Amino acid sequence: MIPHLTRNVPVAVICNISETFYDFLSRAGEESECARLVHGEQYRGDRALLWVGDPKLLIVSLPIPHASDLMRRLGYEGTTYLAPAAPSPWLSLDILREPALLQALVAYAGPERTVQLVPYATTPQFMQLVATLREAHGLTILLPESPAPEALWLRDYIDTKAGFHLLVPHWLAGEATLPRAIVCHSQEEAASVVHWFISQGQPCLVKADDGENGIGNLVIQPDAGASVMEHLNALRYYSFLSEGWLTVEAFIPSSGRLSPSLELFVPPQGSGIPEITYVCNQLFLAFGDFCGVLLSRDLLAARWYAPLAESGLRIARGLQEMGYVGHFDLDAVVDDEGRLFLLEINARRTGGTHAHEAGHFLFGPAYLEQVALLSHDAMSSGALTSSEALLACLEDLLYPLTEERTRGVIITGTSALAVGEFGCLIVAPTTEEVIDLQQQVKRRIAQATAVHPTATEHRSLIAGG
Repeated sequence: MIPHLTRNVPVAVICNISETFYDFLSRAGEESECARLVHGEQYRGDRALLWVGDPKLLIVSLPIPHASDLMRRLGYEGTTYLAPAAPSPWLSLDILREPALLQALVAYAGPERTVQLVPYATTPQFMQLVATLREAHGLTILLPESPAPEALWLRDYIDTKAGFHLLVPHWLAGEATLPRAIVCHSQEEAASVVHWFISQGQPCLVKADDGENGIGNLVIQPDAGASVMEHLNALRYYSFLSEGWLTVEAFIPSSGRLSPSLELFVPPQGSGIPEITYVCNQLFLAFGDFCGVLLSRDLLAARWYAPLAESGLRIARGLQEMGYVGHFDLDAVVDDEGRLFLLEINARRTGGTHAHEAGHFLFGPAYLEQVALLSHDAMSSGALTSSEALLACLEDLLYPLTEERTRGVIITGTSALAVGEFGCLIVAPTTEEVIDLQQQVKRRIAQATAVHPTATEHRSLIAGG
């Protein structure tokens, strides 16, 4: 059981990832591109099987092909999952619209008619679901990871780039370094700021205020010939920068791609102090394209860890005083000179929460003393297009590989196999061993694709590749 949950009260998880980001993703322009991005968020719902331990009721947007296998192998025997028959981007509204889902959630509250609801993020749609359960069905709803209604603005505000740069320096009072940043109210103003950065020979990054997963970020390198109007045209061309405030900040180079992230949990004020849940190094397929995390005890000894932890706890205490409740992570980068820069906050469950909570469930709160964890959300599945084929291909690598139960591959995502991806969590005693096991997985997939290339070729043709 995760410490902040109430024992003996049923827990229901609402994995409303696409709901959280739909308004932003709808700026994609083409309806097909928006749909692709929304599905990309919904695919990540598979990993919620590992949230909050066991037992639980999990509601996700899409069916999870490997769910029964994972629950059997790992011991999540009290976990049940459901998905809407006709999913939309708004899972909370899907539950209200489909009687089978709503009735299952009401029934799960049991004879005490009480249930703890844990969302990916606390959205207006989620709060609409909460209100209906309370008012129309008479349930007592506990929200251990959600701010009170009057503080929901804070969750939204600190999640923005402008909110981060306006609130965090106040709490840290010069004790940590943020990239130099200027918040702009229009594209025209941002283009002038970009021109100023470039005139100083400084690469810069233009960020949409509510961007996520690298979407809405535009890197601009120094170009002596570019005018303000040319910069403005570049901003206008990128549809995700078309609305809201824009932040232009100095681009921090990190040739080693060292991007630590610290997750914390903030309880309600008066109910405890904020605590660090985990620290990780983020993994990216390309600039800003998040694909996973590495959790290892080695990171705790890194020179940047102590100042990151101190900054995170200061921010958490400041948020708690203002009424925030729930998880957030503090993303950072370590530049080529070893300096730590704080970049942004994500006010929700994060890309490594499932890995941390799986470690907690399998090994206890001190899991890093036994294992390192490498989570990858977007591994290529090559020619493998079904969960059965994937599990068969990796059977002798699947967790647990040893009697000590400290090594193996946990499949965390299979709903994206149709687009050539799967997710996994790799467990081994050391960082070096998890990386070695990851390479074994890649080689195994490549071998299967070499024998049966047809599906991969077909996907490439569909994509125009």
